[in-house]
Amino acid sequence: MALNKDRLKNKIIATMQQIRTEEDNPEQSMEKFADELALAIVEEIKQITINYTSGLMAPNGAVTGSLDSVMIE
Repeated sequence: MALNKDRLKNKIIATMQQIRTEEDNPEQSMEKFADELALAIVEEIKQITINYTSGLMAPNGAVTGSLDSVMIE
């Protein structure tokens, strides 16, 4: 699956809406925003499928295929 700009944008907007009314602890809001933004980006990256057609070599020739998951910790 390709990255989805609109899905990521909507997650960012939702996070901003959650914290924009914060008045008591702006530092906590900034921390929450950064955490939620990072989570949204990581979730989006995990949706990537990488297709490759050459570069890896096996004894019988070039390797082709796709990577269906990306490990991010």
